[in-house]
Amino acid sequence: MEKYELNFDVKKPFGNLFRKKCVLIAAQDSEGNILLGAKPYFYPPTISRLLGGGVNEGESFEQAALRELKEELGVKFEAADLIPLAFFETTTKDEDGKEYYNETAIFKANIGNQTYQAGDDVKHIIKMTHDEVYELGEHYEQLPETLWYNGEEGHYAWADYAKLYGPVHKVIAKKIRTTES
Repeated sequence: MEKYELNFDVKKPFGNLFRKKCVLIAAQDSEGNILLGAKPYFYPPTISRLLGGGVNEGESFEQAALRELKEELGVKFEAADLIPLAFFETTTKDEDGKEYYNETAIFKANIGNQTYQAGDDVKHIIKMTHDEVYELGEHYEQLPETLWYNGEEGHYAWADYAKLYGPVHKVIAKKIRTTES
């Protein structure tokens, strides 16, 4: 699994910076579309994210990916069927000087023709081509500094959230394109 390092400053920390380990999954259907989770009550317009979430205490990245696939899509998978794509190590510091470190492992899961449905906190599943996932990364990077989230998961700038998820989506789109060529 190729390793990437991200180092950036944020005004306020966002949800996954409080987690030491996270997992994301590029779940791909039989037509080659990548399935992403939509949370219209949470994400700004035009924004969604690869499926996934935090790694629980005692879980491996693979176990967390399998759990997240079950929770967010309702599909069962075996660890041997997960394809490692990338590993991000993120170090960041907020405006108060507090430092955060997060590891995010990203896998590809070919779900084929399995029946799926949105579950857990995902309200809709969006199908995207790898080019559209790359464009999503660019949408993240264009989020204005003035757009803030203030709710159950904290108070932070979406532009700071994009410093992690913009590059993640762009890297994964390129990796999937490369593996299919």
